[in-house]
Amino acid sequence: MLDILCIVTGGAGDGRRARRLLGALDADVQYYDVDKSRPRRESSREIWQLLSAKQYDLVMQEGTGIAGGANLIRAARTRGQRYVVSSGDPIGGFFHVTRGPLFGRAFSLYERLLYRHCDAFIGWTPYLTGMAIKMGAPRGVTIEGAVEMETFVPYEADKIRALRANLGIPATDTVLGVVGSLQWNPRHAYCYGLELVEAAKYLSRSDVTMLIVGDGSGLGELQKRVPNDLAKRVVFTGRVDQQGVVDMLNVMDVGLITQTLDGLGSYRLTTKLPEYLATGLPVAMSPIPGFYDYASEAGWPLPPYHPASEQFHRGLATWIDGIDASDIAAKSARAREVAAARFDYEDLTQRFAVFINDLVQRQPAPEALTA
Repeated sequence: MLDILCIVTGGAGDGRRARRLLGALDADVQYYDVDKSRPRRESSREIWQLLSAKQYDLVMQEGTGIAGGANLIRAARTRGQRYVVSSGDPIGGFFHVTRGPLFGRAFSLYERLLYRHCDAFIGWTPYLTGMAIKMGAPRGVTIEGAVEMETFVPYEADKIRALRANLGIPATDTVLGVVGSLQWNPRHAYCYGLELVEAAKYLSRSDVTMLIVGDGSGLGELQKRVPNDLAKRVVFTGRVDQQGVVDMLNVMDVGLITQTLDGLGSYRLTTKLPEYLATGLPVAMSPIPGFYDYASEAGWPLPPYHPASEQFHRGLATWIDGIDASDIAAKSARAREVAAARFDYEDLTQRFAVFINDLVQRQPAPEALTA
């Protein structure tokens, strides 16, 4: 039986995927969920104590947080501790886009060190896996974000009508929506949902409702931007639990997934995509590689502009004005099939188990030993 330590740098709420994947192994797994409410130095000290206490067959870090990553680099260099990193974001690209070039350069250096010292990288997209290998990861595999197909299910029409009525949404409206963390990014003057609020101002048709599900620092900003005459056409739910997410996805006719077309968004594949598709919800996505590789059969490409730009908002409104109910129905009919083929946990856990079992049975690659 393998002895594995799993460090979840995003906290317990981000650890469901790691627990599901590692559950496929014949392993004794110890989990450490970073508490984001505590100072980073305290988490870092506790992680080092765990790494110093004994030699694990493997350490898996879910996420790229520096409290865990810096200690893994140190443990690899001083104790030969083997580790893998699982991530859905480019580190340097994330900080470059969200915090600026200086932060981007600093965290790109950390990213290279993290990957050069690891045994393997587990990317949520093939684009991230390729990037990590180029930066020095000796091995890699793509394990996409997965969905619990038994939880995210399409509802019957009567239940959907009742949910819409509770929200004050007419049964005959076309509902476009987004689910996510509404954290305002001052650098980009954007958060999820902004595109729906702004596009509503340019619509010609009146049978459309925008549904924005989630909470965060941007919620108040979005609410302020809704003119009084559109108040009934833009519905905010605030934070909902997982069952509430399934309910709200069923209320929608089309789910929006927007990304910036840069060194961050072009490499990502949001965890919401599998959930949207599993509920039978077709998606409208920014034209990043992930759309064409994973969702084009059940969706439409959005305008190729930054989602905070007027060009994007006007283009989105034009597309909504022309959207066809029969096209929505056809894409919806394919959505769950695509989710099952691309994002079912059963298939992904098997791939993960084969990769990890092969990895731990082999000696580290020479590049990893000498990096």
